[in-house]
Amino acid sequence: MRKLLKKAGVCLLSLSMVLTSNVGVSAAGISSKKGAAVDTKTGSIVIDGNDIKADNVNGLTYKGFGMLSANSTSDLLMDYKSQNPEKYAELMQYLFGGKYPIFTHVKLEMGNDRNNSTGAESATMRTKGEKANVLRNPGWQLAADAKKINPDLKVSILRWRTPAWVKKDEDRYIWYKQSILAAYEKYGYMVDYINPNVNEAWSGAGDVKYTKKFAKWIAAESTATIKDEKALELFKKIKLVVSDEANVVSDSVAETMKSDQEFMDAVDVVGYHYKTADDNNGGMKWLAEVVDKEVWNSEEQATFSNSAFRPATTDKAPTVAGTGIGGSGSALEMGNTVIKSFVESRRGHVIYQPAIGAFYEGAQYSFKELVSARDPWSGWMHYDAGLLVLAHISKFAVTGWENEDNTAGIWRGVPSASKASAYQGTSSNAVDGRAGGENYMTLAAPTKDNFSTVIVNDSEYPMTYTLQMKNMKLAADQKLELWETRAADDGAFNENYMKCIQELSADENGVYSFEVKPNSAVTVTSLDVSDSEEHTKAMPVEGERTVLDTDATGDVQNVDDGYLYADDFEYTGKTVPVLDGKGGFTGETEDYIESRGGQKGAMARYTHTLNGAFEVYKSGNGNHVLRQQVDKQSTGVGTAWNSGDPVTLIGDYRWTNYTASIDALFEREAEKQYAQIGIRETGRTQNLSNCAGYSLKVNDDGTWILYRAKMGITSTKATELLTGSVDVKQVTPGTWFQLKLRGEGNVIKAYINDVLVATYEDSNPITSGRVAIGSGNTYTRFDNLAVTKIKGYAPYYNEYLDNMETYDLTPEKNTKLIYNNRWSLTCANQGMFTYQRSAAYSTGTGAKLTYTFKGTGLELLGYNKADAGTLNVTVDGESYAKGAKLWDADNMCTAYQINGLEDTEHTVSIEVASGGLAVDAVAVIGSVYNGEEVTTTPKVGTETGLPEEELPTELTENVVPNIETPSPAPSQEPEQSAAPSQKPAPSPAATAVPSTAPSQDQPAAPAASSVRKGYSFTAQGMTYVVTDVAKKTVSLKAPASKKLKTAAVPAMVKTTADGTTYSFRVTAISDKAFAGCSALKKITIGKNVTSIGKEAFAKDKALKKIVIKSTGLTKVGKNAVKGISAKAKISCGKNVKAYKKLFTAKTGYKKSMKIGK
Repeated sequence: MRKLLKKAGVCLLSLSMVLTSNVGVSAAGISSKKGAAVDTKTGSIVIDGNDIKADNVNGLTYKGFGMLSANSTSDLLMDYKSQNPEKYAELMQYLFGGKYPIFTHVKLEMGNDRNNSTGAESATMRTKGEKANVLRNPGWQLAADAKKINPDLKVSILRWRTPAWVKKDEDRYIWYKQSILAAYEKYGYMVDYINPNVNEAWSGAGDVKYTKKFAKWIAAESTATIKDEKALELFKKIKLVVSDEANVVSDSVAETMKSDQEFMDAVDVVGYHYKTADDNNGGMKWLAEVVDKEVWNSEEQATFSNSAFRPATTDKAPTVAGTGIGGSGSALEMGNTVIKSFVESRRGHVIYQPAIGAFYEGAQYSFKELVSARDPWSGWMHYDAGLLVLAHISKFAVTGWENEDNTAGIWRGVPSASKASAYQGTSSNAVDGRAGGENYMTLAAPTKDNFSTVIVNDSEYPMTYTLQMKNMKLAADQKLELWETRAADDGAFNENYMKCIQELSADENGVYSFEVKPNSAVTVTSLDVSDSEEHTKAMPVEGERTVLDTDATGDVQNVDDGYLYADDFEYTGKTVPVLDGKGGFTGETEDYIESRGGQKGAMARYTHTLNGAFEVYKSGNGNHVLRQQVDKQSTGVGTAWNSGDPVTLIGDYRWTNYTASIDALFEREAEKQYAQIGIRETGRTQNLSNCAGYSLKVNDDGTWILYRAKMGITSTKATELLTGSVDVKQVTPGTWFQLKLRGEGNVIKAYINDVLVATYEDSNPITSGRVAIGSGNTYTRFDNLAVTKIKGYAPYYNEYLDNMETYDLTPEKNTKLIYNNRWSLTCANQGMFTYQRSAAYSTGTGAKLTYTFKGTGLELLGYNKADAGTLNVTVDGESYAKGAKLWDADNMCTAYQINGLEDTEHTVSIEVASGGLAVDAVAVIGSVYNGEEVTTTPKVGTETGLPEEELPTELTENVVPNIETPSPAPSQEPEQSAAPSQKPAPSPAATAVPSTAPSQDQPAAPAASSVRKGYSFTAQGMTYVVTDVAKKTVSLKAPASKKLKTAAVPAMVKTTADGTTYSFRVTAISDKAFAGCSALKKITIGKNVTSIGKEAFAKDKALKKIVIKSTGLTKVGKNAVKGISAKAKISCGKNVKAYKKLFTAKTGYKKSMKIGK
């Protein structure tokens, strides 16, 4: 009886909620939120136990969810572990713990110290001879801590780019192998999956060949090449993943598998990014259901914006204002993506990039995560409701990987009981379910005695569902639980998060009926978990977000002294606790530096690196410094997604008025050598001069430049404010010197060795942001970072509110920002550099924003032009300004400022007097600092014999049989800078690649050049693939962007590889090359094109003009012009008669189109 009563309370049983209407009966006019009346829509689910494929152990087993740690997105995570270990442990337990973990997989980037989108992932091997070091990369440690919690967790690796020393196929294998074995030696786990090829750069035949070769190398490993027998056993079980293509699901992988048994045997997983569709031939369904191979959505986007505040939006989709936790880029859209991925292409696993955003605001791809962890000093974290949408699946099924005996009981996806009516277009990753309709996915136990169906309703329409079961092993009177997540009604923001709202009983016909409210996710399950702590425990709520304000150690918060932050990089006596895998700690500790990489390269505290490698390094004299470890002479410089020089960021984006100083030293003479410090950094680019509001760059010839960032996302080069020089002896290599920048209000002062060299007064200042440190790609040392307060100025904001924060996250839900009815608050289509990807836009004069706060001023931040509008402002009921003008401002930069108020409570109202206003965020200026300023003395002295040691450039251990093996030439990698070798070339025995495989076929040596048939490259915004090396021909594969309005297929194109420039004739347009370019209006086809592939311009509805300069066109593929404008004109000079024969109805040509000169 006690359990029954408890269940009744938890499940919130309510007879009024039980629906008995039949499918197809619409209850028109049911009231939805905010007083609108919309129609109820209906859905029907039938679960047939005979459709549960218990003998399918790979393709239909549901693996749950994975997280990708890459591109510096985990940079701050180990700082949480050291500074706020309880918060770190809580996070790990929430994500990976329990009987039903949310995440079952950690995917890691093999970094190369270069920016591969958000930032740089540290390389495990910077030279061929360096012992692999996985400690200096947070992802490997994240995986280790997750494996403690869930030993069944899978770990996989892949690469974007390679270190400069990696030139050959063997090099890549050595890099992977040595890193994997280093992780096994340190952490005790073996990597489970590898993609041996380049992320999002599948090249077809070349990658097929390398995949097969990679599989042979793994199979050939023996005790001669891996001496630890257990490590060898586990290493040989590693599985391979292809093809990790983005925004496309190509036919080539599945089709190649059908004809190439060796490739079929080599590959265990086929994964694609972002698109949910199958290939044109149903290849993914075939692989999952017939071949029984794993199919993944191997990189997917999570929530855009903050779900806690998203309900404040005024977006309509289509008629009701507000979308709750749904709408464009929302948690519910994410849920529909999961469902559609399974329904359309049997993706049984979805990986999020990133799941944890442990990097600073403003970097590329900000605000698209499930957990925000940006303030390790405070322990603040935001857990997004997107996690609950995933939990609606993973907490109600046994997810993971089936064992060899097929006894683990992993639940299978049931295609016949899953449906997706949400829409995904060709030009967007968004899966739009705002029209209503059925979107659900069913997972079931292979024993047929349990099931769960997750339903997502990302629309304003109420849905009524019926559910029936047959051929299941469930009780005749089986009760089902209905769990729901949606936005709050009138209470706390999370009052409706993950609640068991109803216990369902079947009617006399065995039919269960229930409602799915607008903008909600529900799970209907046969599991009895309503009183399970794992299911009922609330998701953690973000706490106070304390500003970084420490004492001189940088380790202890202290708001009273003159420091904001400091770091001498010594970390004497500092330790890190060891997790016990149960949400607590063992009582043991690890040395801070050793646990983060060791004495010759450890993660520095609070650093987020955009490019390069800034690590704690123990000098020969025993002093620890921050050393930039990528050196073009010693390590070489690998290629990057986003080019640029080394940059690392430190500190709090809410800092305003402060002085930042650091000592620097160049280790030796080098080209393009400099040191740079920036203040008020808020992002937008990976280049220091344009991401920091102001920066001082000192070159090794004594010249210096003071920069100011340019506004605008597309700005790539900063403004040079002032230039000058100092005596070159002050900055000569081996000599310490100090850089210092002071930002006091709108006045910027620059110092070198404590001597003022420049003063600049900015009439349109950038007012806030963190510190940035930069250098060239040379060994450069930094020491004694000090960020200090300025007397008479407020050092930071008290509050920093997203424009959507109209309430707080306390149980009381207190009012925050107040808008009148002349505003549009939106989360739709906001960019990555917009704070929380949301914005408020005035819709006319009289738009008013009011806020009550304690502080000395207030700032409006957001992208605005100075002439966009004027404001009338009142403070505490008194006029403060009339017709006030805006500042030119970018996102997260100040557009209007109220300053100099008494440090007490104020109410400010800002009204649009003319024009318009965009609000990205609202910041409250804090208390003025009136204490004494800290004096920082430049470090003096010289150091000789630098660099003190060089990394070995070749392997020293003979780990393979001493037999001659072919030495493959470089494969299809982008050209990279190589570090000069200081030793003779190694013998074939001195490589970590096994020389034999079980197969009798040896991997053949590839062609002497990396440029061969199938080689792809990008030039002038187009991707090309080589079709014939001898004839020097290529086919245009695709444009870099689908958003282009005009395009031209050139006659010739050039590329550089292996140090050689190649010229090719463009003779073909590939299948689907321009398909889905919905904005394309005109295309000009070059004179050498002889073939236009299938669907080359399919669905280009705006395409009205095709100009063909070629006189030798002989082939136009099926549906090549299907779906272009019905009034399209094809101009082809004197070839009208011949080309009319090519453009037939089969190509999509319509009679309303015209072919002429």
